[in-house]
Amino acid sequence: MANIIDYVQWRGDIPLDQVPVGAVDALVLSYLAYMPFYGLADESFEGEGMLLADAAEKLLEAGVSSTCMIDSLREDCSLLEAVRESERFGTMRVVGFEERYDQEKEEQFAAVTFVPPVGPVFVAFRGTDSTVVGWKEDFNMSFVREVPAQRAAAAYTADAAIALGRPMILGGHSKGGNLAVYAGIFSDEPVQAQIACVYNFDGPGFNEEIIALDAFKKVDMRIHTLVPQSSMVGILLWHAEPFTVVRSDAAGLFQHNPYSWQVMGGRFITLPERTKESRLAEQTIKHWLTGLPGETRAQIIDGIYSVLSVSEGRNVSDLFEGRNVRAILKAVGSMDEETKEVIVDAFRMLGSSFKEAIPDWVDRTAGQFRTMIAQRTEQEKNKDRG
Repeated sequence: MANIIDYVQWRGDIPLDQVPVGAVDALVLSYLAYMPFYGLADESFEGEGMLLADAAEKLLEAGVSSTCMIDSLREDCSLLEAVRESERFGTMRVVGFEERYDQEKEEQFAAVTFVPPVGPVFVAFRGTDSTVVGWKEDFNMSFVREVPAQRAAAAYTADAAIALGRPMILGGHSKGGNLAVYAGIFSDEPVQAQIACVYNFDGPGFNEEIIALDAFKKVDMRIHTLVPQSSMVGILLWHAEPFTVVRSDAAGLFQHNPYSWQVMGGRFITLPERTKESRLAEQTIKHWLTGLPGETRAQIIDGIYSVLSVSEGRNVSDLFEGRNVRAILKAVGSMDEETKEVIVDAFRMLGSSFKEAIPDWVDRTAGQFRTMIAQRTEQEKNKDRG
């Protein structure tokens, strides 16, 4: 089956003035936000920027891969090679590359803008990278009104709108999708007027406080949220918009990998609904979070982060090094009893939520199975009568 690499290779010679940016193009550009465009793209929106074909060539020469949590150097190289040879993508200019990492503010943010010769510019927000602080900021979304990356995304979008003065499409994968939706909904009206649509690729939603705001109820822009059939990331927290389900050839959590999303022609292969496992996970996690007040969520997440922070690991993979494991275990032992008890109780509640949800899922599955058997039996009877 084909994926986004095949798509760029196949569709690369079709200019945007013939076929405008669609969902598959949006995923390609959203994933490219993970690339380290240091020195390759103007930090401001004022300069001409570098052609994306030239930037891809320089990234290939340097042998760099994306900053995505997914280890996909081979696929990244194939995608960059396809982009380099593509008229459709290669003629875009790369501007406005911005990256922030602030451990004190608990912020991980990056964005880049792709400016095609014609049509809307594409503002791409980077998803969660491999940094511990990036994951902490993700978890903060469950109880904080606005995390720093969301605030930065709205400001970045406003700057791009003013500087470029063209229609815009916002997009992102994983947390980048959440940032794109946030920027689209919470931008001022003049900026919103320039936003043609927003793409959220398997990005988490928002906490209950934010999703209840009038801004979500009155928004009339087109927000497209796409998730794989076994999504475990995009179903987190609450969404105000429906999902489009995309077929992935990976298993479980690995479906978060954009290279596993299946393409036919110029479109994603879609499915009518997510798997039972994905729906069960969504139901269970929401039930669990609903039972945890915001202050309790904060105490749990801050407690875990304080333990991880005693190590020298900046990246998630660093935490598994011997010296860091020892430091973390020591910190767990010295954690105050109140925080330790809250964390243990929270995970006990999570286990109970799964136990409560599983019988309901079994009953639903058994009911569907009985209905299917009854339908087949009736079909057989009708066949015999015929």
